Amino acid sequence: MIDPANAQELAEIAREVGADVFKGALRYPSDTGGWLVGDLDFCEYLDRYRDQEVILIIAPVGVATTPTYTCGICGFVMNEVGECPRCKLMVEGVREEVDGGGEDFLQEVREIVERIDREQRSS
Repeated sequence: MIDPANAQELAEIAREVGADVFKGALRYPSDTGGWLVGDLDFCEYLDRYRDQEVILIIAPVGVATTPTYTCGICGFVMNEVGECPRCKLMVEGVREEVDGGGEDFLQEVREIVERIDREQRSS
């Protein structure tokens, strides 16, 4: 690994002479199957330089932290993208309540719907 201060100095010099400089965790694969540097899909970015001679400088300065993903419904933090286990448990619990309620549960639902209908017609 390179000392982060030295890498930062190198990056500043590169910017001064007109080079593009990116900093971020290097990850694979991206949503499109390529490499990510921070939030940038590097494969798409490098496509701009196709058929050109380039110098690519990569200066590793530390171990990247593991990304986390937050469920957009309940806010549960997960280590990988996928179905939220908390929401899955909640759905299964509701399903069991509905299935386990049988005819009594369905009768209660009918009565509530009928009551709402009567209230709406009377107002």
